[in-house]
Amino acid sequence: MRLSFTMLFLTVGLLYAFSQSISIGGFVHDAENESYLAASTVSLEPVGKHVQADVNGYFLFEGLTAANYLMKVSFIGYDDLLIPINLQRDTLVHIHMQPSPLLLQEVRVGAERGDFNGAASSLPVTEISKNYLLKNSAANFIQTLSSIAGISSMDIGAGFSKPMIRGFGFNRVAVVDKGVVQQNQQWGADHGLEIDQYDVDGVRVHKGPMSLFYGSDAIGGVIEIIPPVIPFEDMFWGDATIIAKSNNDLIGASVAASVKRGNMFVRGRATVQSYSDYRVPADTIEYLTWRLPVHNGRMKNTAGREANLALSVNYSKDNLSSWFHLSDIYSKNGFYPGAHGIPSLDRVAHDDSFRNIEMPFAISNHFKLIWNSELKLTDNDKIMLDVGYQQNKREELSAFHTHYGNQDAPVQKPNVELQFGLNTLSGSARYVKGEGKRWSKTFGGSIEYQHNRVGGYSFLLPDFERLSGGLFWINSVKLNDKFVLTGGLRYDMGRLNVSEFYDPLLAEFLMLQGYTQENVEFYAMRAANLDRVFGDLSGSVGFEYRPSTIHSLKFNVGRSFRYPGANELSSNGLHHGAFRHEQGNKELSSERGYQLNIDYLYENGVFNVRLNPFVSWFENYIYLEPTGGWSVLPHAGQIYRYNEAEALVAGGELMMGYKINSMWSVNMDVEYVFNRNITDNYALPFTPPTVVTTDITYSGNSMKSLISNYEIKLENRLVMDQTSVARNEAATPGAALWNISAYVHWHIRGKMFITLLQVDNIFNTSFMNHLSFYKKLNAPEPGRNIQLIVKIPF
Repeated sequence: MRLSFTMLFLTVGLLYAFSQSISIGGFVHDAENESYLAASTVSLEPVGKHVQADVNGYFLFEGLTAANYLMKVSFIGYDDLLIPINLQRDTLVHIHMQPSPLLLQEVRVGAERGDFNGAASSLPVTEISKNYLLKNSAANFIQTLSSIAGISSMDIGAGFSKPMIRGFGFNRVAVVDKGVVQQNQQWGADHGLEIDQYDVDGVRVHKGPMSLFYGSDAIGGVIEIIPPVIPFEDMFWGDATIIAKSNNDLIGASVAASVKRGNMFVRGRATVQSYSDYRVPADTIEYLTWRLPVHNGRMKNTAGREANLALSVNYSKDNLSSWFHLSDIYSKNGFYPGAHGIPSLDRVAHDDSFRNIEMPFAISNHFKLIWNSELKLTDNDKIMLDVGYQQNKREELSAFHTHYGNQDAPVQKPNVELQFGLNTLSGSARYVKGEGKRWSKTFGGSIEYQHNRVGGYSFLLPDFERLSGGLFWINSVKLNDKFVLTGGLRYDMGRLNVSEFYDPLLAEFLMLQGYTQENVEFYAMRAANLDRVFGDLSGSVGFEYRPSTIHSLKFNVGRSFRYPGANELSSNGLHHGAFRHEQGNKELSSERGYQLNIDYLYENGVFNVRLNPFVSWFENYIYLEPTGGWSVLPHAGQIYRYNEAEALVAGGELMMGYKINSMWSVNMDVEYVFNRNITDNYALPFTPPTVVTTDITYSGNSMKSLISNYEIKLENRLVMDQTSVARNEAATPGAALWNISAYVHWHIRGKMFITLLQVDNIFNTSFMNHLSFYKKLNAPEPGRNIQLIVKIPF
């Protein structure tokens, strides 16, 4: 702790070295009428600087060195500009921006907390820059995104997480990686999102139903990962990043190299990380009335490692642009053994190593191939194609054990308890007509095929295949310079085929227990053959009203749907990872909801406020509920069965920012979710608590040789008590957490590098995440963590 503050104050103290530098400034204009665009956002890469133009459209970057830069200019309702600059002396420029066609699916940049440039969409959209991701870097990609109001992280230990948007998670949130919906068994409570956060160049977060664009699994929102920006000039560049974290002794590195030559662009990245058991501010935890010791304050066997590779290739010529993306994500992470099955003191005894990974553990590998192509037919018409292939493999290993007395260990892979192999092939096509005109139209369709096979000495989910597809039509009409009307319709169909699974070992066990033949056959048929066809309609209508450059109002109302997943229809087994016996319900129908979203933005360059209220009503929300009946499986406890009920989900986000002067700013975000199972008058499970986040930031562009850009931020995250809980779900106390960070651009002998020194949970506060995988163990979240990231561009 003392070392972290010493390093932080040393960073601040180095701001007083002197030298010369050069600057670039200018004015941002409307290209049609030459008016100044106040509060437009201007970004400069690779130094990661961001400023807002003043009331006269003026901006200035100081403290620069002679080098090549890429300037990005963004403003509500205008096309983004990317301008390559070879800066050799003080420079003044005039930038003219073209008004953009306001399409339902397009967004504009809102890169920093409090920097609330909006979107040309009738749904709330936040676009996050690579620079923001670095400044707010956390344990993984989803934890990093959780700094955005409305985004929550369902954590699985200290290494992996699942996304949640406004209380919607699992199969209700789609992660779209470069045009393709990622499919990686996201239904599982202990299945994290397999994305290399260091290979992400930018993210758009769509808060609200996106079934119109992406079909079934986007009913709660979309996290869209966008491809890298290609420079205009030929060049070679890259970066090397070193990562270290104190809480779980993480060490890691990520290296990328890019080259642009003529019509070709190629980039490759490799990332490796290794971490040990994470530390918690507790000596014991309690699970099923057992008090289990936490030796040395470490959650035993929560160590892990990952190794990731990625390659992106682009070919652009005339009116054609094609991308090819390849990625392979490998991870191995341990599970806390004290709660894997019946609690055991022996399994949590210290084994003289905090970095080794023993059973139980999980191995995941996600391989992905993506091809995108865009062909411009005219200045206003184009065709876009996206094709993807994904292979997701997951194995959960635990030393062979049987709850029956008559089961022998498998001959091959005897310790594989559960095995899942999901192959997904998908494609989509869109035809955009009239882009840039008063009336634009988009026609499109998508198709996806899934093939899943299972294995292991335990059973949870049967083999299945799913084929789904849809067609959509979207309109955007610009009624005048201030009002844009958007709307669309989509129809989807899907077919799910589930293979039966008869458990002869369970049948023999039940016979020995004295069950009748009829009951034996009933219980031993763990999954019956199932062939279901689903079809449903989604639609949306909305508008954006922009009476001036400082006000924006968006309104959207729509109908969306979601197919029930194979786990919701046909799972039937004890899942140690989820601490319960889960059972599907083959009678479930498509989940249908009606949603209203409002997005109001006020921004004058000094003060900004954004309000995003929403209301969602579901005819038949699908959820997992305790039945009160006991499982016939040994040591399985109560059965949790998927059911459906009428439900209401409402809430919103309030985001405010105030720029005190050119160096000081303060921001506050408030996020709130209310929901109710109207049928049973209970809350829905996994409801995120109310959170208020406040930060004060000191930043500037130094005229010194050693440091050119710096930002120091103190943050308080106030998490309220969560007492609105589902049946058999425990309440969670709140906490007040303090974090501090220093982000600095250094220049030494003509070379630049970037450091982020961050201390999370400064006071080592003991707190629980209501959405955490280990919350059922009454285990607190990781304690104080000191993180150092060093990024060296080349």
